[in-house]
Amino acid sequence: SYTAQANIITDQDNNQITAFHPGAMQFADRLAVPAGAGVRDGGDVRLAILSPDGKAATQVHAAQLVQAGIPFVFDPGQGLPMFDGAELAALVAQATWVTVNDYEARLLCDRMATDLATLSRQPQLKALIVTLGAQGCDLWVHGAVQRIEGFQAEAVLDPTGCGDAFRGGLLYGLEAGWDLPRCLDLGNRMGALKIACHGPQNHRIEPIVVR
Repeated sequence: SYTAQANIITDQDNNQITAFHPGAMQFADRLAVPAGAGVRDGGDVRLAILSPDGKAATQVHAAQLVQAGIPFVFDPGQGLPMFDGAELAALVAQATWVTVNDYEARLLCDRMATDLATLSRQPQLKALIVTLGAQGCDLWVHGAVQRIEGFQAEAVLDPTGCGDAFRGGLLYGLEAGWDLPRCLDLGNRMGALKIACHGPQNHRIEPIVVR
């Protein structure tokens, strides 16, 4: 099979249309989360992220992460339209954190027939994070929301990859044991660095001070 492929059209206001073909990714469910990989069972995996993948792989890996006692970020991204409301509810119910952009947040709530405040009150969910581009992000915790302000970018050249840069900052902070506002502050700063460069992975990361 061909590798997964994406073609993204970006207009001058940074709105995007993405055409995606999963290719070999549709067989990702054949790869399992190793039994005993989690710290609880003597392994060294403390954290995971469940990003866009094949539909079956997303569902299987969520269950395997829970079984292994590994907390994970559910990041449905462009894979969100593959799931109906019941399927999304099952995935969110297994997640420790959920992260979406503002468009994905609306779609997630529409399909689950809920709102962000209600969604964030799920007992196992530590946080629901909604990214807002230059405005930063909203941190929802048990029905209450806090705005984590964004950073002024040196230039606005290409938004492709900003979500991945943000999630890189989030994961770094979570793995380091930071509190959520500090994690998201780093994520916002990473997104501002990325948007100032063309290409999804061409930005350079210099040492920074996280406020």
